[in-house]
Amino acid sequence: MGKVFLIEPLKVLRQAITLSLFPEHDVTDKGDIGASEVAGFKDYDLLIVDAAALRERNRLTPDIIRAIQGCKMPTVWLEEDPSSHTVKREKLVIVKKPIEKEPFQLAVAALLSPPGHAKERIGSLVAATSKGTAKKGSGETSEQSAFRFIDLVDVVDDKPPPKQGKKAPRKSK
Repeated sequence: MGKVFLIEPLKVLRQAITLSLFPEHDVTDKGDIGASEVAGFKDYDLLIVDAAALRERNRLTPDIIRAIQGCKMPTVWLEEDPSSHTVKREKLVIVKKPIEKEPFQLAVAALLSPPGHAKERIGSLVAATSKGTAKKGSGETSEQSAFRFIDLVDVVDDKPPPKQGKKAPRKSK
């Protein structure tokens, strides 16, 4: 069970990420953070930062970026455009938004696993995300062609069966 610190300004995403990690990990979340608070992260095993949402709200300041870059804790960096991330260091995995379950969980598992297994898991993460994006376009058409569609344009002229007879009158008490 790992201790995870989540920095996510959107309450809905904060709850969704917390619930996705809940049974295996103890998650502490915060909507906003100052550069001085980054030093208090030493008690945690993993840091998850939604950089895209922080940048959108002008909360990703250069001080916070420097503090996170100097932090030695493994970090999952959530970004809409992977080429626009500003933090570059070891033990940092970029997960592209919108967040997909498998790459996100692989990134968390890779960073929380022992050092010998981390490189192996990160390699499988890169392979899984590249396979997922390569197969995505062709996978949609094959899934749809597997469905058997029903033609709903046929008109049915069945008449209802004739009534069986009169119902018995109700007796009053």
